[in-house]
Amino acid sequence: MEDIKIGIIGFDTSHVVAFTKLLNDENDPNYVKGGKIVAGYPSFSPDLYSSYSRVEGFKKELIEKYNIEIVDSIEELVKKVDAILLESVDGRRHLKEAEPVIKAQKPLFIDKPLASNYYDSLKIYQMAEKYNCPVFSSSSLRFDFNITKARKDPEIGEIFGCDAFSPCALDPTNPGLFWYGIHGVEILYTFIGKGCKKVYCEATEDFHFVIGVWENNKIGSVRGTRKGLHSYGATIFGEKKIVHITYSQEIPIYAQLLKEIIKFFKTGKTPVEPEETLEIMKFMECALISEKEKRPVSLKEIQ
Repeated sequence: MEDIKIGIIGFDTSHVVAFTKLLNDENDPNYVKGGKIVAGYPSFSPDLYSSYSRVEGFKKELIEKYNIEIVDSIEELVKKVDAILLESVDGRRHLKEAEPVIKAQKPLFIDKPLASNYYDSLKIYQMAEKYNCPVFSSSSLRFDFNITKARKDPEIGEIFGCDAFSPCALDPTNPGLFWYGIHGVEILYTFIGKGCKKVYCEATEDFHFVIGVWENNKIGSVRGTRKGLHSYGATIFGEKKIVHITYSQEIPIYAQLLKEIIKFFKTGKTPVEPEETLEIMKFMECALISEKEKRPVSLKEIQ
């Protein structure tokens, strides 16, 4: 089968360079076969420093190192490719940038965060259903080698709880966990799955701590760090064993994610159900309300 022709929207994150190298450089030791980045639309957010300050550097690197074609619109991009990576670092842009891709029915991967709030996320999936377009969104941490190995470990037995952790940098444009804390939430859901009933959040200048209670009486938590040593991982409380894991630094998580993305592009089948991704977004929306109002928030409050 020929390589899928892939386009990128948004040149304002290091992911665009990292993903292009893994897909286009066959000499890379972690090369992922099956698709090639061929074109891109270098959008950015003029009011977000981490976006506008990086776009030109990443654009230059993609053109000079990988000969990526630059186009002037998303509408032009979708005509040149088979599938799209929406890589814009700013979740506020995702609904608008996803729309022409979904209407063109091109398989679409949306990098974290799916959006900057739950309501835009819901609109994206509703639009995808209307136009019968495959859409997939996930943090790369879900597919980390160590996390995947633990999730499949039969010696743990049924999982009764999980305490996940990740860095949790903040930005007011994508508030609360929507900016970076989503990594920890994704790890939590990897082990417990959907079915959360209510969320309580405490946040300080240095930390986020979010507790969720599930319908089956399981309890999970996310610790987001802005001080001290940063890492990604979890403590998993199982029926037969308690396991503490941190992410693998030997096997690149981006390569693991891209393998799933290529399979998704080829089959149209997402490895994460839209219902679970939407619940993750609702979980973070509840955490934001809980942080502001200092109370537990039911997921049923978010409609």
